[in-house]
Amino acid sequence: MRKIRIVLKYLYEHNYSNRKIAKLASVSRRVVADYQDRFAKSEIGWPLPPDLSDDELESRLFPVESDQIDPMSQVIDFANIHSELKQPSATLLGLHEEIVTSLGVDNVIGYSQFTRQYKKFKNSLRISLRQTYPHGEVAFVDYSGKTLSITDRKTGELQVVQIFVGVLGASLYTYAEATLTQKLHDWIESHCKMFEYFGGVPLLVVPDNLRSAVTKADRFFPIINESYKKMCEYYGTEPFPARTYKPKDKSRAEAAVLLVQRWILFKLRKRKFFSLYELNVAIRDLLEGLNHKPFQKLHGSRFSHWIEHERFSLQPLPLSRYETAEWGKVRAGADYHVSIGDHTYSVPHIYKLHELQYRLTNSNLEIFFKGKIVATHSRSFEKNGCTTDDAHQTSEHKAVTNWSFEDSLDWAKSIGFATTQLFELQLPKLNNKTFGYRFLNAIKSLEKKYGSVRFEEACKYAVENKIYDTQTIKQILARNLDRLLSNKQRDSSIEVQKIVASSEHENIRGAEYFEKILNDEDTEKEKI
Repeated sequence: MRKIRIVLKYLYEHNYSNRKIAKLASVSRRVVADYQDRFAKSEIGWPLPPDLSDDELESRLFPVESDQIDPMSQVIDFANIHSELKQPSATLLGLHEEIVTSLGVDNVIGYSQFTRQYKKFKNSLRISLRQTYPHGEVAFVDYSGKTLSITDRKTGELQVVQIFVGVLGASLYTYAEATLTQKLHDWIESHCKMFEYFGGVPLLVVPDNLRSAVTKADRFFPIINESYKKMCEYYGTEPFPARTYKPKDKSRAEAAVLLVQRWILFKLRKRKFFSLYELNVAIRDLLEGLNHKPFQKLHGSRFSHWIEHERFSLQPLPLSRYETAEWGKVRAGADYHVSIGDHTYSVPHIYKLHELQYRLTNSNLEIFFKGKIVATHSRSFEKNGCTTDDAHQTSEHKAVTNWSFEDSLDWAKSIGFATTQLFELQLPKLNNKTFGYRFLNAIKSLEKKYGSVRFEEACKYAVENKIYDTQTIKQILARNLDRLLSNKQRDSSIEVQKIVASSEHENIRGAEYFEKILNDEDTEKEKI
């Protein structure tokens, strides 16, 4: 209405030409002529009455014709239509058909007119709260839907990367960077870098409901991802996720993402990058230009608002950057080991089958039980590997895992030369600590039962006749055959095997029987 009054003033007070008025009022000559014609038809007269309002002047110059309003639109209950649309599978097209059917053929309202009238009704219900944020109170974070890519120098293969965007609520100071994924590690690292770029930490951080931030979305009580929550606690800020399907909760983030897409991603879309670092250098250069770009309707820029007001309202940064850690829960198995990140780690055996909490960083693993650290390990990236701390084992398991070829051989040397020979021949065949431990225990039990002297004699004969299994040596000692055989070296190993085999039968003659046979054979040979 202001321009209409200016045009009328130039027409009737100064008698300017339409060309000159169009130039002064920044309108076309056709518009000037249209205003003049409408004013003449309105019969208002110049000068304008002092009590004539802008609304009345507009209604007199631009009257609404009766045929522009469909009378049937006044009959339809659009409040009811708005309520019906909340029902599952309801559509405007379906409701329009119902209206047409109920009103009859003679009272048909067109679908286009129907949708226009409904939209007008809906807009009359929409009242938005203008949100303002004090300096240092909140930062909004999100990922851009549009992405960039980096190129492999050798293969030329493209790898799509994600664009993280953060913005301060008051100054609109913006941060952006490229990350390989939207996973937890990259998500937390981006927050740490964002806080450092802002020069401080806001009281609140408003993320979307992506998995790295929210484990379970809820309008009032969302469950925050444990690892993300720990990072926020370290920096002294509070995560406050936006509600699902409520884009206005993070409108600043949506606007910042749009700006990053227009002023950074669009300019980089045709460039080729060979590393994430190279891409982020280019993003940082354009980001500086975006933050220094003057506002269109406000004085200053994002950078000037940040440097003058918001920077000193933020909480101070910690002395060191947060070490990105993954938090989670895990249950120990019956073997008192837990599986974390494709690797298995031990916990004290008393916590077998218990639920534990863990904190995993790039270098260390900490395992907790009811808030108390019960185990620590250096992180291993060996897939399907196992890390076991001896202190976590039972005494029996510790003996098995601590078994070694060298210790077994040292024990054999303490018994005698024949025992050492037996061990040197048998141990290389045992490529498993469990088998080695069992073999050593079996041999020790025989030595303890029969004494080292007899055991050494049995081992001597066993080595000379290539008898290496512990079961055969046991039978030799059990039937006192070692004493007999030590005096009769002429017997073959086959005869000894037969003797041992026969000793396992229930009808056993004993060592005296075989000694008599050997003595008879010697007598016969002497006669010959």
